[in-house]
Amino acid sequence: MYSGCHEGGKPPQSSNSEGAASCGSPWPWHSPRRPGPRGPDRLSLRPVRASPPRRPQGDDVTIRTNTASALNSAVRYRLQLVFDAGPTMPMWRPLLRRLRQSLAQSGSFQNVTVSVLKADGTLRGRQGGGDDRLVTLVLSDCSGPQWHPGAAGERWLRTLRSWARVRPVAVVQPLPEHMWRRSALPATPGRICAPAAGAANSELRFTAYDNPSDTRADSIPVPVLEPASPWLDNWFTLLGGGNEVPAAVAFIPPARPTEGTDFPTGLTAEDLVLRFRATASPEAFRLAGHLAAGVPHLPVMQMVHSSVETAPCASHLAEVILSGMLRAIPGSSGSYAFREGVASVLLRTVPRSSLSRTVALLLQAEPSMRRSLVSAEASRLLG
Repeated sequence: MYSGCHEGGKPPQSSNSEGAASCGSPWPWHSPRRPGPRGPDRLSLRPVRASPPRRPQGDDVTIRTNTASALNSAVRYRLQLVFDAGPTMPMWRPLLRRLRQSLAQSGSFQNVTVSVLKADGTLRGRQGGGDDRLVTLVLSDCSGPQWHPGAAGERWLRTLRSWARVRPVAVVQPLPEHMWRRSALPATPGRICAPAAGAANSELRFTAYDNPSDTRADSIPVPVLEPASPWLDNWFTLLGGGNEVPAAVAFIPPARPTEGTDFPTGLTAEDLVLRFRATASPEAFRLAGHLAAGVPHLPVMQMVHSSVETAPCASHLAEVILSGMLRAIPGSSGSYAFREGVASVLLRTVPRSSLSRTVALLLQAEPSMRRSLVSAEASRLLG
């Protein structure tokens, strides 16, 4: 029987606040300041001046030990950590390691196991079956093929719904919060309550801030979390039952929509870059210009990233990869190509002296990587 919920727990800190996690912290998480509304007419593609790296804030990066009491002796639970191994996720493996270590050391779970979600929607590793003491966290940017219409998407949707019907499930989203709405699992802010400890997602009660009367028939709510302690603490409180906590919640529909991606077609290269500039963090936009100097393969992109930022944030690179300016090369994980004309437009945003340094870095690395690393557009521009 539903026992009712009362308010409790502190709301998670906004990732846009002064106390937001920075990339200098042990959590590789950074959410750039949300830009104000800007249209293409107010944008320019002039070179971006580098800004000094921000000093790390005093981040709370370890899961607080007092959350164990909120879980009603949660050591009886076992945690399944599912890592999405889709084409855009390799950069988040360090976060997986840190998340697993922090959760295991928190003392809140009997054990922590890792399963792998593949791009075809299948899973590798222990799935738990009918274990009524299992809870699941899915680490994913919700951008791979298994999150979209198609055979892979249908396969993964069935699995995710089957879990959410019988156990607690949440998604840890590594992307900056302002990018969530462009993923396949956009979240709605509000308050959520579990009627009892360890309640399955199908039993959760969610009230949106903006439209409390909005209910989605046959859809199952799934909390979406930033990889930061305040968000995980609130999820722990939810697992304990009874308390209402603030949350961002996505809904798993009974069936995957048949329509394809809503990515606009017919945009010119300059349109694509201006569209990215309107929503990207300054760091990501600056990085994109330097990435256009090289071949957009993940190891090369990470090398350029390390030279551009003193403390590289994976989220900045993710912003570029998911911007729509790149397309994935089929059959080659971590390999991309800029859409026609985009690299040339991006290169115009980089001062010539900075571009020359990036090209020099790429030329120096070519012997060890045994391939040409400088893009044709950068070679033509520098002559």
